[in-house]
Amino acid sequence: MRRAAALLWCLALAGCGFHLRRAHEFALPPSLAVLKVRMPAAGLKYPGLVLVVRHALEERGVQVVTRGQVPVLVLGSEVLNPVIVTVNNNGGASGYLLDYAVTFSLMAANGQVLMPSHTVRAQREYSFNPQNLLAMGREQSYLEYRLRRAAARQIVARLVAYRPPARSHPPAKASVALPPVHAP
Repeated sequence: MRRAAALLWCLALAGCGFHLRRAHEFALPPSLAVLKVRMPAAGLKYPGLVLVVRHALEERGVQVVTRGQVPVLVLGSEVLNPVIVTVNNNGGASGYLLDYAVTFSLMAANGQVLMPSHTVRAQREYSFNPQNLLAMGREQSYLEYRLRRAAARQIVARLVAYRPPARSHPPAKASVALPPVHAP
């Protein structure tokens, strides 16, 4: 009985047009199969954001390299802005909203801008307990990591949606046949 019900359910889903998402539908364009990732503003060789974005790209099958003539994902500024959302009885902050923003752009190997600068944002709330300062420090660093991961997923999603510009060929010169001229 259960098998028959399961079979009917599968047939109903197949008949209504429902299909599971496939990984290839969310793959990056072939022109972005090999990328460099840079964050010149950080001053560090491998800042946290670069590592998280590299990992997110590698999960999508992108080969991340450090050398070569390949497109470059340039990570610009990253800003973490804590905003007070709740206040306790003493007037101190008891709840924060962490607002995280990252800018990025995509450059061709020759320096041409393929995707102009975009900003992605992620936000998380957390509550502050002054009696657990050590735990709050760990929680904030964990939330920062989670925000970086959320931003990295958004960056990868924008790269998945990227479509390289079509190569424009100069129009071929059309030869126009003129009618013969008859002398009077």
